[in-house]
Amino acid sequence: MSKFIENHPSAIEVFEFYEGEKEKSNEKSYDKLCNLIGKNRISKEDFEKQYEVSRKKIRELVVNDPSNLRLCILSEVKMKNSVIQTLSQVFRMIGTQDIDYQDFDFWFDRFSSGYLDLDQKTFSDLPIEILGNIVEKLDFPSQMRLRKVSHGLRNIVDQVRPSIDEITYEHHYSQNTLNLSIRSFNGLKLDRYWERSYYREDNFKKALDGMKVLFNNPRLRLTRFNWNNQFSSEIDEKFIEIVNSLNHKIEIVNLKANLIGGSMVDLLKAIKPETLEKMNFGEDFGPIHIDQLTDLDQWKKAKKVHFRNVIPDFSRCIHHFQHFERVDILVKSLSMDDLLFIKKIFIQNDKLERFFIETEDELLESEIVETLDLSELIFNEKYYYSFRRYDLPRTNEYLGVSMMEYGIFFLENRI
Repeated sequence: MSKFIENHPSAIEVFEFYEGEKEKSNEKSYDKLCNLIGKNRISKEDFEKQYEVSRKKIRELVVNDPSNLRLCILSEVKMKNSVIQTLSQVFRMIGTQDIDYQDFDFWFDRFSSGYLDLDQKTFSDLPIEILGNIVEKLDFPSQMRLRKVSHGLRNIVDQVRPSIDEITYEHHYSQNTLNLSIRSFNGLKLDRYWERSYYREDNFKKALDGMKVLFNNPRLRLTRFNWNNQFSSEIDEKFIEIVNSLNHKIEIVNLKANLIGGSMVDLLKAIKPETLEKMNFGEDFGPIHIDQLTDLDQWKKAKKVHFRNVIPDFSRCIHHFQHFERVDILVKSLSMDDLLFIKKIFIQNDKLERFFIETEDELLESEIVETLDLSELIFNEKYYYSFRRYDLPRTNEYLGVSMMEYGIFFLENRI
């Protein structure tokens, strides 16, 4: 209470006037004053003028700062007076009904509920841990609006985990429009969706600045991050500048990006290896960039990989794919040694589930069947496709191999 009085000294003056008004009427006050100083020392008219000056001052104090009424409201609540009785007393005291009713109702209800503390706690008065918990439960647009309120709240927002699970950046060559979409999920179900389109280069910078804010947050964790920029390599470079400037690793589970070799390597380096599970690459990679990719911990700890463009000289780097659970790749050609190596991976790695290879050169089925020692053609009635079988050393598993004119699909199956 002392802190309230310290911050609102005028509340004492209002309370004293309020209590004085309750104790006596204006007529009685004049008579009492005349008895003290003599009947003709001050006229009733002058007395009432001075009284109105005092009441005007009190009225201004109440109208300008509703908190000056707080002591009066508390007094009435303790006297068990109703809200109507209290309002009548206030109107009579200040000579007007021009008060902040919302503030009055709030404090009357608060005091009536037993909360007698005069100090109103504001959002920023809460402990930093509580503030963080509240902000973290807000949706993404609310977090961004709160970030603009004050420097202090901006710091809090920038330290809690953003309420998003996915960022998709799309900028197509044929359209001078950048689309940035942000999603959050409740389990597998889409919960929130936020999308914005940017036009012209000045606005492209706004999009990148917004992404920089998010990536600068060390608690950002994305289930999916998609980067598809077909408009300008300069935008790719600016994005990579952002990730290279970070002093922490980004947490991304599923990555899908169209970036040329060196930029893709830089992006992978910026991702926390322990969180990255799936990589989907959409641009060409030279042998040197393949070597740089496969040397990263991010590559070695990921579970799934997909190359949508041709991997040059696949035979040279095939051994770098043997730790994955799923592989989808496009190659120029396949040798029989490559296929035997893949078969060997399935025999040795019980975690490998599928290995799909699309080729530019035509495959010869008869040669593959003989080389891999596959069974006669089998038709899967459940999924309506044909495959050949190779029994794995593990007693309850076999390798199903489906062949196409320009591709081959290995799939581990359980009996």
